[in-house]
Amino acid sequence: MDELFLAYLWQFQYFDKRNLQTESGEPLSIIKTGTRNPNAGADFTNAALQIGTLQWFGQVEIHVRTTDWLRHGHQLNAAYEGVILHVVWEHDTPEEPLRRSDGSIIPVLALKERTNPLMRERYALMLAQPAQEIPCASQIHNVNNPTIIATADRMLVHRLHRKSAEVLEWLQRHNGDWQQAAYMLFMRNMGFKVNAAPMLELSLSLPYAVLRKHLHEPLQAEALLLGVAGWLADDYSDIYLQQLQTEFRYLVHKYNLTDKLMQKQVWKTAKMRPANFPARRLAQAAAILCHLPNLFTVFIETTNIQLLLNAFGLPPTDYWQRHYLPEKPSERHLGGIGEDSANTLLINTLFPLLAAYAQREGREEFIERAMQLMIQLPPEDNAITRRWESLPVPLQTAADTQAVIELYNEFCSRRRCLQCSIGAYLVRGDSR
Repeated sequence: MDELFLAYLWQFQYFDKRNLQTESGEPLSIIKTGTRNPNAGADFTNAALQIGTLQWFGQVEIHVRTTDWLRHGHQLNAAYEGVILHVVWEHDTPEEPLRRSDGSIIPVLALKERTNPLMRERYALMLAQPAQEIPCASQIHNVNNPTIIATADRMLVHRLHRKSAEVLEWLQRHNGDWQQAAYMLFMRNMGFKVNAAPMLELSLSLPYAVLRKHLHEPLQAEALLLGVAGWLADDYSDIYLQQLQTEFRYLVHKYNLTDKLMQKQVWKTAKMRPANFPARRLAQAAAILCHLPNLFTVFIETTNIQLLLNAFGLPPTDYWQRHYLPEKPSERHLGGIGEDSANTLLINTLFPLLAAYAQREGREEFIERAMQLMIQLPPEDNAITRRWESLPVPLQTAADTQAVIELYNEFCSRRRCLQCSIGAYLVRGDSR
């Protein structure tokens, strides 16, 4: 038993309210349960009750046992002076009734004998699942299809809005520059998980307004990205690398970038396949950006997902198809980003940007466009999506897998089953 379950019972009134009375025998009528309080203080605020002949307005506190009030020290905290009802699972009678500072008794309502025991059993079964598993995996087949689909739809929208929050923050920081925000998002995602942080740092050290002026010259674009990232600081004998260094020496002074240069050591290369080395990723980024110089405009106006996928799959310049590090030849030809990686890059870049644009400009049709475009992409295959494969949840498109990833990360892994429509449906069962 935990307080989350009790708060759920109280909030949605999932208990027997016939002949409702407090533990001291006073008749109780619930006019308004109150609002969940996410801050310090009592669990519910603005509740309204009829106790005996009097109406009460104030707070409701939730505990497993009555004596938890004393164990938590609420009798010493003025923030609990406004509690008008103490809702508990079981009333383990303290030596003296709980009182406010003025001596008045705080009424207690115990729910143990008023709650369907099956609700508690179903909830306990979820919490008993191993940490990495889907808590409702053994019960989800009892959930009707409309509930599952509606939950997935909400999770997808929730994910879009949540991931767009970072873009909106960047946008505010950069005076509403959508091109810079799109560039930052793209570059961060080009680092994938391993080098996401230095990629984002690079996008701040080398602003898009500077890089964009040279996207018509691939050699200069590549020199700027590799140079600011710290990969052109060494002495090289390869002619191509010397050409990049020559270009960069001119550009670094032209744009006064000397103080913005990164150290090569910030880039992670351990246990990495040759195709994923950061210098190659930067060269690939240069090729893609040269092909899509108006990055934000292309993202916002696109209706053809395949055109973006083709652009994301472009190979870097010839040198980086034969080398994985400066002056480090590869044993095999290295092309562009693979199909799965291109899909991941597109999912994590295009859709948060569309969602951010929808929110900032009040254009909700861009949320709908994001969802429609996501349906055109195949489902993702990763550790999280594989957990859902044997369950009655649709996994036909990237929209489906993005939904279950959000559901797992935000609810399943954190055991927030009572705040999930599927988990609440199962706990509630037919006891409503």
